[in-house]
This record gives sequence, structure tokens and C-alpha cells, in this order.
Amino acid sequence: MFEHVTANEIAGYGVGALLLFATISAPKIDSLIAASQRSSLGMCKRCGDLRLIACSRCKGSGSITRGGPFSLNPVDSAYQSFRVKSKELSISCTKCQAKGHFGCPACSRVPQA
Repeated sequence: MFEHVTANEIAGYGVGALLLFATISAPKIDSLIAASQRSSLGMCKRCGDLRLIACSRCKGSGSITRGGPFSLNPVDSAYQSFRVKSKELSISCTKCQAKGHFGCPACSRVPQA
């Protein structure tokens, strides 16, 4: 079955697998290193004393763009605000109410209402 596979091809597959693994794990390793650096400087591990964390859904922009060239998801809610710009629909993020950020749960003092 593998009689036509050369050693160079096997090495290429191995290097490709290592690069794929490094690409997938890089954000997690980066956040681990950043948290340890913040801790050693006496800062909040999550926000670095900014007291705000970017929304994970809209990445801090407050809006989500749908309908782009690679989007397969239809717009799912008629209650969100829409605006058309060059064949893309931009809707307000419902997770952060279009603010783009949350208060840091580790260090910000949010008054209880």
C-alpha cells in the first residue's frame, strides 16, 4: 500500500503535522504565557488591569458580519438590527449588547442592581 511513498514524503507529512499542531495550540500557549507574566507583575491575570474583557463572539467590535464570501449561516433573528454593506450583513452582537466588551469578572467591581 505504501510502497511508492518516499522518506522525503513521510518527513514532509511529519513536519506538516507538527506545524498544524503548533498553529492550533499557539493561542492557548500564548494566553498561558501572558497570564503568567501578568501574575508575576502583580496584575490581573485575565485583563491585565484594564478591567474589561473583549467579547468572545464579536471579538470586541460590537457587531457580527454575516453573508460574506465564506459564510454559510443565514441571519437567524429578525429582531436584530441589519445594515447592508457590500453584500454583507452586519448585525449587533447580542452577547455583549453591541458594546464589544464585558467587565472583568476577576477584578472589576460591578454594582449589583
